[in-house]
Amino acid sequence: MIGTVLLGFVLLFALSAVFFDAKGSDCGSRISAILAGLAAVGASAVLFAVILSNDFSYSYVASYSSIDLPLIYKISAFWAGQQGSFLLWLLIHALVGTYMVCTNRLTATGRIIYHLLTAMLVILVFIKSPFTPAEHIMPDGYGMNPLLQDPWMAVHPPIIFIGYALLAVPFVYSLESMMRSPADGNFLAPMRRWTLIAWSFLGAGIFIGGYWAYKVLGWGGYWGWDPVENSSLVPWLLSCILL
Repeated sequence: MIGTVLLGFVLLFALSAVFFDAKGSDCGSRISAILAGLAAVGASAVLFAVILSNDFSYSYVASYSSIDLPLIYKISAFWAGQQGSFLLWLLIHALVGTYMVCTNRLTATGRIIYHLLTAMLVILVFIKSPFTPAEHIMPDGYGMNPLLQDPWMAVHPPIIFIGYALLAVPFVYSLESMMRSPADGNFLAPMRRWTLIAWSFLGAGIFIGGYWAYKVLGWGGYWGWDPVENSSLVPWLLSCILL
């Protein structure tokens, strides 16, 4: 329950930041961005807490954790499923947004676009919430898929989602530039820098995922053309073109 409330606060503060930016209040926007980031940290801390405390009254915890799961995989259970991965994406996105706002790296228009992206991510997490109560409580939990109990898969999703979250910055820079009249090229240097960082994380994630597939799945290949793998390859290729 408290996790859902904190997600609601992320949405509230993101929308309040949009309001303050529209009114030209830099101070209000900065405070709202900080509070949105703190609320996202709080929601993530709640999910970590219920996983580590074996609270199987939550469907997500029961599905991806168990009493006897080693600590490293209890931690990685946070992002083992789609719901937790979306929350991780929101967390990174909100923290990057707080940094961008507090260091004055975006104009008011850019901040509005970024905060609207934050609000849309919150809605996505609401739809696929890791805080949904379990219909039937499993005393020991179902546990994580054995294929995911690998050190490489413990670090693979965070690296990929850092890349996803960082791509929001060049997107905001480019969209903001197109809304200017006349357009200028001042955004190109920072946009390239952020794109390069995101590209690096996505590339590292693709490499780790390929190595895991070769090591664990045992089918003798590094890559399978399925939607999960393509979801990281496509933005990486587009980032290559952009660079």
